[in-house]
Amino acid sequence: MVHAQKIVLLICVLAFFLPVRQLMAAEDAVNDVRILIDVSGSMKKNDPQNLRSPALEMLVGLLPKGSNAGVWTFAKYVNQLAPHQVINNQWRDKAAAKSNKIHSKGLFTDIEQVLDKATANQKQADPKTRRSVILLSDGLVDISPNAEPNIQSRQNILNKLVPRLKEANVAVHTIALADSSDHVLLRDISLATDGWYEQVNDAEQLQRVFLHLFEKVANTESIPLKQNSFQVDASVSEMTVLVFRKDNDKETELVAPDKTRITLKTNSENIRWRHNEVNFDLVTIEEPEPGSWYVDANVDPDNRVMVVTDLKLKTSDLPNNILIGETLEFDVSLTEKDDVITRLDFLSLVDMGLKHENEYTDAMEENLNPLKKEGIYRTVVGNTFQPGRNDIVTTANSGTFERQRRQSINVVEVPFTIDVSQLIDEPVRTHRLILKPDTSLINNETMSVSAMLTADDGNEWPYEVIKMLDNTWQLTIAELQPLESYTVNMQFKGETVKGRPVFLQAEPIVLFDETPKPDVVDEATGELDVLADIEEVIPVADELDIEADVLLPEVESDVVKLADDFGTTNEQDGLDGESEKELNTSTLLYGNIILALLVAFGLFMWRKQAANNRNPGEQL
Repeated sequence: MVHAQKIVLLICVLAFFLPVRQLMAAEDAVNDVRILIDVSGSMKKNDPQNLRSPALEMLVGLLPKGSNAGVWTFAKYVNQLAPHQVINNQWRDKAAAKSNKIHSKGLFTDIEQVLDKATANQKQADPKTRRSVILLSDGLVDISPNAEPNIQSRQNILNKLVPRLKEANVAVHTIALADSSDHVLLRDISLATDGWYEQVNDAEQLQRVFLHLFEKVANTESIPLKQNSFQVDASVSEMTVLVFRKDNDKETELVAPDKTRITLKTNSENIRWRHNEVNFDLVTIEEPEPGSWYVDANVDPDNRVMVVTDLKLKTSDLPNNILIGETLEFDVSLTEKDDVITRLDFLSLVDMGLKHENEYTDAMEENLNPLKKEGIYRTVVGNTFQPGRNDIVTTANSGTFERQRRQSINVVEVPFTIDVSQLIDEPVRTHRLILKPDTSLINNETMSVSAMLTADDGNEWPYEVIKMLDNTWQLTIAELQPLESYTVNMQFKGETVKGRPVFLQAEPIVLFDETPKPDVVDEATGELDVLADIEEVIPVADELDIEADVLLPEVESDVVKLADDFGTTNEQDGLDGESEKELNTSTLLYGNIILALLVAFGLFMWRKQAANNRNPGEQL
């Protein structure tokens, strides 16, 4: 029987692992966002308050004018809730109104159909379009009561749809709204297309998740909020303020630089106020007054101020998913009408900084000012990344304006698994290692794997690991010495699915001899010696035998001698009946005494042996 042990890789960064240069975000690329919402019956349980509706309302209100967007719902059938077109105020109003039509009455969950129909016209990549899909579902692929059609549909998604979406450069961001969701499928879709995967255990988190995805798909300009205060400069032609409310919060108010208070009841042509009864306000103001503004509401880390301006903070576009150990060159600049600002008199007044945040360590800040060269601030990110979500916040600050851009990166710690087993049935000691790469992250065609076997005495043997037809990698090591341990170090060279070079090293794998211990056979008799391994029992047994041999013969000889004496006397002297009766009584008395002594001695020795054989844990 083969005993398998799964080894999880810990990837370490090598000193010569060079950072990858990231391209600056293309300013002329048009955003194309397609939103797919599950309306199957299971949503009654997983979203009983229908919080998908306000989350969608918020998202369509945030999407910038000039972008392209559309909304689809799906269950057994696919319906277009809002047409795919260029975003304007009329589209926003209609899409927000249609968000109230989201329900939980559908049968089945046809993810394949909605992905196919919503992206039907996206066959090839378009460098002028930044394509994104947001897919929200709470279930498995479910198109039939029978298992076979469901399995086939799932395979179609992975084997047909996902390759087409990758070819068309469509990033699919997936949200799993239940423990019952097909997390593996949704994660694989997002990783393969360099999208973002998010698991949501509570529908109340949906709005925050949609905000996070909005910042990924829209690439908008933001102004930092500091204790609900923010600075608007003269270049801002429009600003949108998002304020999250909690239960029993007072009504949101904005305080302008001239101390004018703007509320939901303010009637002005340049103000659009979208008030959601659940928990947010979305306020858009055209030509806002320059100066210091204040949001009179509770402070929330997810409150945002987004602006339309010709003065923009431009950064490298970071990938959504990388491997731990990857480092990326990161460029930052300020542009005016898409031209990089290089004027030293202007840049000398700008404080440029970068902050790295994750859930494991304290936030780390970096001053980018010394790195400025010809208007470009260049640094490297990734050295401090931790597994999971990492946020990069870039901020430009001066006395007259502020800009901010947020990006998040999912760092994957384990892009491989290794199964280690010892082949017990082989005539010599043999171990087999099978490597399974995560092909949604690693390009298996560019990969090479090498290994080094090291014995306890320091001897080393190099191996090349063989790629198998099923896209796994296999290493078989034979003729190892029994009972000795060996260490295997494995290294991997190749590229990610996005073409970034990687050089990875696994944690050392120790091979132990797990061959069952052979039974001991007595050569003289050919019989199995059961007590061969029970070394502790033998001295106890011998000790008991010796004590018994010492005591028992004396008792036995006394009893026999006594009986003989009485028998002889009775025969020779011819005792009368009275004397014989007294003699029998005495004999019986002595016999009972001796028997009682033997029983007491046996009980004593039994308790002594039981105490010696008891496990240490039983004596506690």
